[in-house]
Amino acid sequence: MVAASEIPIQTVREGTTALDMANAIFGDGVTVLSASYTGDIDSAGIFSDGDNTSPFATPSDTGVILSTGNAESFTNSNGQSNQSNNTSTNTSGPNNDALFNASAGRNTFDAAYLDVDFTAVGNVMTMQFVFASEEYPEFVNSIYQDFVGVWINGSGVPFTASDQVELSIGDGDTDPGNINNADNQNLYLDNTSDAYNTEMDGVTITLKLTIPVSPGSNSIRIGIADVGDNSYDSSLLIAGDSAQTALVAVDDETNLFQGGSKTIDILGNDVGSGSLSISKLNDEVPTIGVPIPLNTGQTITLNADGTITVTSDGDLENFNFTYEVSDGTNDDVGFVKVTTVPCFVEGTLIETAFGPQRVESLQPDDLIKTRDHGYQPLRWIGMREVPAEGKFAPIRVSKNTFGSHDTLLVSPEHRILIEDAMAELLFGEAEVLVAAKNLVNDTTVRPVPGGMVTYIHLMFDEHQVIYSQGLATESFLPGPQTTCSFEEDTIREISTLFPELDLESGSGYSQSARRTLRRYEADLWRAKAQRAA
Repeated sequence: MVAASEIPIQTVREGTTALDMANAIFGDGVTVLSASYTGDIDSAGIFSDGDNTSPFATPSDTGVILSTGNAESFTNSNGQSNQSNNTSTNTSGPNNDALFNASAGRNTFDAAYLDVDFTAVGNVMTMQFVFASEEYPEFVNSIYQDFVGVWINGSGVPFTASDQVELSIGDGDTDPGNINNADNQNLYLDNTSDAYNTEMDGVTITLKLTIPVSPGSNSIRIGIADVGDNSYDSSLLIAGDSAQTALVAVDDETNLFQGGSKTIDILGNDVGSGSLSISKLNDEVPTIGVPIPLNTGQTITLNADGTITVTSDGDLENFNFTYEVSDGTNDDVGFVKVTTVPCFVEGTLIETAFGPQRVESLQPDDLIKTRDHGYQPLRWIGMREVPAEGKFAPIRVSKNTFGSHDTLLVSPEHRILIEDAMAELLFGEAEVLVAAKNLVNDTTVRPVPGGMVTYIHLMFDEHQVIYSQGLATESFLPGPQTTCSFEEDTIREISTLFPELDLESGSGYSQSARRTLRRYEADLWRAKAQRAA
């Protein structure tokens, strides 16, 4: 626990003007023309000494705070840092603002927002911020999703919900439902144990919006509102000088094989002048060669050449983290998104037009039996070898666990077709795909550690359900980040075979052959199925 220390905030009541706040936010490449503020005079202001008073809870040393309550309630002046789990102020800020309601999808209250007209050099502007809320952690799955809104369009044109700028993470919203201790958890800091100097129960690390602008005149609205009711305050803290066009950190996407590590150049696609360097990794100042642990269990390490190495903890999961890049004058924040690839184990028998064949013996154009489209030609096969130790071990599915089939070994992320009445009752579909790791029961489905294991990928013209050891399982499904994990020659091979596949976005390939259950859905199905058995 940390002791409370009040962060200095000069509020609108105390004389801060809208133009003061706009000039505090906007930096290089942007010129502020005019600004106006709408909201309670105690709900907005300029903060200072953030790095010293509230490290990690503020995005910078100085900046602007917009709140659905009293801005100065962001910190306490004495005692423990977090003294209440329901700090609430019913302010005079607008209720049921039409733009906030349309974007949030519900009634909104206690809004506070800043309108700014400006000119910009270039066509991309970024802005760094922290979102903090008392809605954490109790209401992350509720309707009470206090909401940050940023809208951009041409000067003098009324804003509409379609002008909203979204995060490039998760569902795009800046609210408790998108970033919390379960979803995008590397971007979230829990404060229920008073670890950070803020009254808010949870905060994000420093995030970034990428905002399209027009060279010339623009209008932007930046604000926050309570959603669903006027209780439980939330705050938006915008980093000083961070709304700028001089340096843009472009998001990176990659893939990390289970149990492995990968070195990536996250600065290679960033746009700026001068020499670029990494100043933070996931909001922490890095030391060359010293791993930084993520909430999801992986580590990230800064290398002497400016690249980073991401090391798996053995879980096959999608995760993300941030980095801060600096050119000596400006800085920006970028997201790194990492995903996983399911695959078969060497020795698995695959049903083909000539009967069961070992997966490693298959060749392109071999006809493979599919559940939906008869025999289909195999287009691509790839393989990799990894240690099968601890969390890196394949999952063993015992004979006849899910119907009539032989014993099967697959990677933990490989999805198995489940067909039963319980799935239809719970999810409205009689057939669903479930990752093997989410079916583990430590008896008939369990990890098998030891030695090395060779995982093999099978890819068709579209995603298929095929038969391995007699059990219906999925083929390889390329996603938005999947292909960027392979070696260059493999990428060239896939590009040649699938010219319509966009390796940057993952578009140009079919959707999943069946609905895929998330972990909590799989847990629910397994519990219900066991009771019904």
